[in-house]
Amino acid sequence: MKIYEREADYKMKKISRKLSLILFAIVLLGTSYTGGGTADAATGNQGYAAYRDGVFFGFDWHAGLWDEPASNYGLPILHAPGTGKSVQWDTWSNFIDGNNFKGTYRPNTAPSSAQRDLFVAMGRNLRTQNISYNLGYQVYYSTGSASTYVKYDEVSSMRCDGVIEYIYEWYSFRVYGNDTQWDVTKNDFWIREQHSGTLITPKKQVNYLTAI
Repeated sequence: MKIYEREADYKMKKISRKLSLILFAIVLLGTSYTGGGTADAATGNQGYAAYRDGVFFGFDWHAGLWDEPASNYGLPILHAPGTGKSVQWDTWSNFIDGNNFKGTYRPNTAPSSAQRDLFVAMGRNLRTQNISYNLGYQVYYSTGSASTYVKYDEVSSMRCDGVIEYIYEWYSFRVYGNDTQWDVTKNDFWIREQHSGTLITPKKQVNYLTAI
């Protein structure tokens, strides 16, 4: 009985927290900001994930979130570029970096335009936190200081595929992981460990998404 009660409590807390974030994001989307374009009605590729090859001598890929509808915008991609850099907006040429574009992907359950707006807004939240790059973990945080769910301002470092996974799974769009440890936004040591190393990489991640 206690197991079911905990599960129900877990779900209610998550719903409550995520509804609060949705309301916050709606307010955020109505404000002005410096950088990319508006996100009041997702069009084109906004909110989807972009991938290119050329990582680790061509064995892996690099991931980013479409912040704008297409590559001809000034700063169309939000990503974690690599060591020494934080999560940021970037030009298309910097994202591609002389490599090959491998495609645009979405969660397996197709998000609505409004949900894609939320993806973009959360990406912009991550951008404000000076989150450093972490080669070993998709999303890293202190399990002792984070909330039940790891808010964007509690993330200390992340990897490029972690940007995608964090944003989608915050809004309950499952990407990678088993039935009990898939939600990378939950403050849990074992979930954090499952989303580390080569257990999941950008090239593997697309197998849990749908190509556009």
